[in-house]
Amino acid sequence: MQIPHQIIYQIRYISCWRKSDQEADQAFRFRLNSLLSGGSAIIPLGRARSGIFILVKQVVTETRRNVIMSPYTIPDVINMVKFGGGEPVFVDFRPNSTNVDFGHLRSLIDERTACVLVTHYHVPQAETNAIADLCRSRGVKFFDDCAISLGASIEGKPIGTISEASVFSFSGFKILNFFWGGAIVMPPGEIATAIEAEVETWPRLRFWQYRFQAEKVLTYRFVTSRLVFPLFFTLRRSIIESGEIVDVLPLSRIETASLDDTITSRPALAALGEWSRKFSDIADILNHRRSIAAVYDRYFRQISVSAETPEECRAEAGFVNYPIIVGRNSRDEIYRALLANNYDVALSLYPNVHEMEMFTDIPGRTTNVSELVRSIITLPTHTRVTPAYAERLSQFLLTLIPSHSVRFL
Repeated sequence: MQIPHQIIYQIRYISCWRKSDQEADQAFRFRLNSLLSGGSAIIPLGRARSGIFILVKQVVTETRRNVIMSPYTIPDVINMVKFGGGEPVFVDFRPNSTNVDFGHLRSLIDERTACVLVTHYHVPQAETNAIADLCRSRGVKFFDDCAISLGASIEGKPIGTISEASVFSFSGFKILNFFWGGAIVMPPGEIATAIEAEVETWPRLRFWQYRFQAEKVLTYRFVTSRLVFPLFFTLRRSIIESGEIVDVLPLSRIETASLDDTITSRPALAALGEWSRKFSDIADILNHRRSIAAVYDRYFRQISVSAETPEECRAEAGFVNYPIIVGRNSRDEIYRALLANNYDVALSLYPNVHEMEMFTDIPGRTTNVSELVRSIITLPTHTRVTPAYAERLSQFLLTLIPSHSVRFL
């Protein structure tokens, strides 16, 4: 059986360094602004995570330092909040969902809160507008992490235009991609002007500074190539079959232990040129991902993560993947059975960083996030997955899940 191999979206590794010039910056800003319906301040970044750092740095005060945020993320995001002078406070999800528990969020906001930072996942946060209203009424800033949700919308408004500032990622595994990079998107105003002025003082990343990330991207591209991936998948399957499945994922590692010079840098002109040329691909990629999600919906809509999300919100989602709830007692057995039958699936996209030793003392509640991490099987939606493959995967997966868990639609 053919296994669809995920690839890094194409990067011009050499020519982009020769062809990009000073106009690449403005061209990128114009194209991103156009995608987001215009009217935004666009601030390109050498590394996406630095957007969290500089936003927090701009809004914390002596009396307001708390940053309410999701623990379902990479640990470096927590570090960026701390580098910016913020004190993280973790808000929980609803059960079996990546949607924020609105009641818990409301209880956490007090006179010490500087901002609320929500993250959009495979589907947007269902109560984004309500969260924005709550923050406004309490006098705190509202930001969102849109790292994996470029192109999604909420009630017809593009993600990146609803909060007071949004952070996008355009690193090697994103729709717009280079080795590193991202952007802050926000309405023009005092904070945008201050951030723009500071970022303009940062140097541009140089060729050699991308080398470690380039090695990672190139390695991933090699092992997922058409010829190598079947061998790599077989090796991965044998390792998982013979060992214990653990919940500490590779994404749990700390990559940025200090505020190094790659964080306080602007993107190379080569990165800006690469992003600019790929805007025309966004609609096709999103349409493909949504079409694959529609196949899975016919089988697993009732047990999909964030199943309570309204249909109109799901219709505008980016579906970077399609996670379903199979339960912590069944997850490992189902995961191994899928791999044994040549279906390339994954577990949870992120860990609960609240469980990591360096973050256990952060205040907040993450009970539902912990359960979610141990209950998910994540189905692929990337561009090499065909509707026929998604059908076969779904039909086989249906045989592994207790019949009372799924209602065939």
